[in-house]
Amino acid sequence: MSDRLISHIKSLEGEMFELLEKLVLIQSGTRNKAGLDLMAGSIVEVLADIPMIAEIVPMDECGNMVLARTGKACAGKPLLLVGHMDTVFPEDTEFNYYREDSSKAYGPGVMDMKGGLVVGVFALKALRETGFLNDIPVTVFFNSDEETGSFYSKTMIEELAVQSRAAFVLEGGGLDSQVVLGRKGKIGFDILVNGQAGHAGCAGPDKPSAILEAAYKIIDFEGLNHPPDILVNVGLVNGGMSPNSIAANACLSVDVRFSQPDDAVLLMDRIREISRTSRVADTFSEVRISSSRPPMKANQGIEKLYKLAQETARKYGLPLSAETRGGVSDANFIAAKGVPVLDGLGPCGDLDHSEQEYIIKKTMVERTTLLAGCLIEAALMD
Repeated sequence: MSDRLISHIKSLEGEMFELLEKLVLIQSGTRNKAGLDLMAGSIVEVLADIPMIAEIVPMDECGNMVLARTGKACAGKPLLLVGHMDTVFPEDTEFNYYREDSSKAYGPGVMDMKGGLVVGVFALKALRETGFLNDIPVTVFFNSDEETGSFYSKTMIEELAVQSRAAFVLEGGGLDSQVVLGRKGKIGFDILVNGQAGHAGCAGPDKPSAILEAAYKIIDFEGLNHPPDILVNVGLVNGGMSPNSIAANACLSVDVRFSQPDDAVLLMDRIREISRTSRVADTFSEVRISSSRPPMKANQGIEKLYKLAQETARKYGLPLSAETRGGVSDANFIAAKGVPVLDGLGPCGDLDHSEQEYIIKKTMVERTTLLAGCLIEAALMD
């Protein structure tokens, strides 16, 4: 059985890269609704050909999403496949091409995570064409807003997760064939600082400058760093009108990563305290949370799913190891619901979120085989 599945997946390699190129060349930055709608339509067509019960979930505020099920998924607790169709690259990016060399494929989202979408689609296709999928309950959900925090899809992901026995998330794999067993949590927020405008030539040392107050706050926020468990980065600073004007406004955009669930409460208390404490007279500030995700902590359910993946990798002769990442994904939401989840099932690569993003081509077949085998084994789990 395993030899038949491996052989069939290898025969599909050319089709995999054809689909990958098609998807990569659809510009699908998170705010490009037209591009994301085209992505959703393209994926539904492929899933319907498997065939699966596939539909587009229409969205007004963001790109449309994709929901698909096998026939068995409607009768019991399914396995859940989760991926995202959006990338970090804006619509006007010059990183808008796809290319391959002898060992790698390059392009926007090729690792994060259009390669993972291809792995998911072709694992299901191979299982269908070899007769295995008839007995495997699978639900597929591909969202369009993961890169900005899954604000609109979070509730759908959580609802699908609690209906499922286990989940596989199709983010890219690590360079040493890692899947992901844990991730830090995240809080993203903006601090809006308000001062009072005036002419710099008439101001004394006690001027009510929003930028000066923001500078104090940058030091305070950066002081929260406690690596490796707590990582804080003030990554974007805006403010002021001109060099000869006292700044009436400033804005800090801050990213916080943390390892322990309890850290979220402590960090929010400190964030609010720093926000409401002013060092510069006649300035005040407010905090606006832009995104948050709980940490994905390795637990018994996740370890059991990883053991299943290890056994599958040995059976099919595939390399496999595990890691914890500082970056977040939709697996964070799934793990917080107590559902066993394995992340990083997509092809292995590196340099995502940059114009050097790539995947290692041979891992496309490897990861498709691993996912297909995991679905077979997970369907038999107690």
